[in-house]
Amino acid sequence: MNATPDHPELDRLSADLAGLLGRVGLDPSGGRPARRDRIDIRFAASAARHPGRVAARDGRAEATYLELEWLADDIARRLSGRAGPGSAVAVRARRSCTRAGAVVGVLRAGAAVLPLEPGHSAGLQEFLMRDAGVWVVVSDCGLLGGEIPVVKTGGFVIAVRPPVAVRREVPSGTAFMGLPAGGDPGRALAVRPVAHADVLSWVDSCVPMLGATVDDVWTCLHSLSLDLGMREMWGPLLSGGRAVVVDGDTACDARAFARLLAREEVTVVTQLPSGFARLSGAARGTVLPALRHVLLSDEPVDAAALAAWRSARIAPQALAWDVSGSPKVL
Repeated sequence: MNATPDHPELDRLSADLAGLLGRVGLDPSGGRPARRDRIDIRFAASAARHPGRVAARDGRAEATYLELEWLADDIARRLSGRAGPGSAVAVRARRSCTRAGAVVGVLRAGAAVLPLEPGHSAGLQEFLMRDAGVWVVVSDCGLLGGEIPVVKTGGFVIAVRPPVAVRREVPSGTAFMGLPAGGDPGRALAVRPVAHADVLSWVDSCVPMLGATVDDVWTCLHSLSLDLGMREMWGPLLSGGRAVVVDGDTACDARAFARLLAREEVTVVTQLPSGFARLSGAARGTVLPALRHVLLSDEPVDAAALAAWRSARIAPQALAWDVSGSPKVL
């Protein structure tokens, strides 16, 4: 790109794209990255290909791929020397369009992400952080007692906590520290490691089967503490699509969620079958012509709810999938 003295932001864009391409091993002809086993590397490749496209939006704002990449890079840089491989960093973030940038930033620093819900009690958050051995927090919604702010970037504050008595070594290749799917008879387990490979295998099995493109609009509905929440945000963000981040009130109101699907012209929705059963009842009388795929996961599929959804012709073109394991059409 030629020098543009009247538009310095274009020079910055050109320089950042060049850095992105080098970081992920891409060239302008569209070669693939040398490594595809980490979420942050895959996101950098997606941002390099689609810098100006809207990556995520919430009820109040939106962010492009490049804006999220800038945020992630700044957070990773500011975490240098404070967190890295073998450690976990807590991300206490609102359901916003910039949340993914904070997550990518922590991953790029080499650390794992411990997602914290702002609505959870301080006691529960402290318990989870102690179990994960966390002493660094990235937050856009306040700090707990004892957390000392160090630096601010893009609406997020990076803070440190008192050193933990026993530092937990996070396994190599861990992306998230998630809530347990089941009990562990050995101890009262609070969090468990979820690998980059586990998340990416879900993305890589679903996206090709759906024929997902940059024109698809996906919902991000579930808590990042849950397996489904960890996976669903990367379907759009690693394929160049757009993520619609669903606020907490809408997530708890099936009628409001149905209205959001219509308003945002969502093409891919991910649901727990129990949530889908509520949506199926609440959406009667609504038509969602844009919806192409309904992804059901992590619970047994309710055949009656699926039959009611189809008989109501809420989304006549949509295919329903069970994506708990290998994706299969229902």
